[in-house]
Amino acid sequence: MATPLYDATLAKVRDWSNKPETNTIPDSVIADCLRYSADECYRTLRIPPLEETVRYTVTSDDNEGEESLGLPFGNAYTSFSIPEDLTQFIYLRTIAQENLGTSYSAFPSNVSKVFNEVVDKRTFFDLYSEKYSVYNWMWQGDKIFVHPQLAVGAILEIHYYKRLPALDAVYDVVPVNYVIGLADAYQPYLTYVASAGTSLYFSTANSIQKAFATNAEAAAYNATVTTKMYTGKEVPNWLRDQNERMLVWGALFNLGAYLFDDKMEQRYQAKFIDNLNSVNKEEKFRRASGGNVQINFNTNGLI
Repeated sequence: MATPLYDATLAKVRDWSNKPETNTIPDSVIADCLRYSADECYRTLRIPPLEETVRYTVTSDDNEGEESLGLPFGNAYTSFSIPEDLTQFIYLRTIAQENLGTSYSAFPSNVSKVFNEVVDKRTFFDLYSEKYSVYNWMWQGDKIFVHPQLAVGAILEIHYYKRLPALDAVYDVVPVNYVIGLADAYQPYLTYVASAGTSLYFSTANSIQKAFATNAEAAAYNATVTTKMYTGKEVPNWLRDQNERMLVWGALFNLGAYLFDDKMEQRYQAKFIDNLNSVNKEEKFRRASGGNVQINFNTNGLI
């Protein structure tokens, strides 16, 4: 599948190295250097383009133990799977709703609540451990656990820092990525091709056209089926598309390590780290402007 923006970035790393020997280095090595650069960016950068918000609706399968009636202890809790692209939590909170009319009334659903206390695993499960907030949570394995237990139908919001899609990611050719009503030339996620693509199947019933992944599904909707082939377009990536310099500095730093070129490695490592710190510093100033900054902290009784 075509990845012109990614291919151009890969070629730029080779050009910027300004070393004849890089002409013999496989593209796979340059690709690794770019990926390592992106990995370090996700570990270090704390900026809005890397923020994401997801919401989960509680089901009965998410709850374990007896109803905790709003109390911050016991073995009753709610757990959720952590988003796969998460690198760091920013906050967890419940979303205000109409009261659900259950024992959740001891933990009213018509008020939004933030889970401000993070506890360790032993404290979370220990009935007798002292906790300084009614609303506490922990992270274990690939799940988030929260006290008190939430009612079925309650909504938990997680705001976090994330990893972006792979630098060379493309959209899958699936029905949901085809926008009905737009001509092929204007499809935002897919490119129409005459061959070497993935087929989608279209049929129309009662003047409503739908796209399907298989011919059988389309024929079940209407016996007259049209087949067309597509490839996925490149997925946008903030690092590659809007902050290429940072990505290239990091790739050149890693390329220096591959070439056993200490001077090149140290030079671009300094540029890379300076760029990371500069972007983070800029974001701190931006967040501190426009009003008075207030910071809350909990000493857990130490002072």
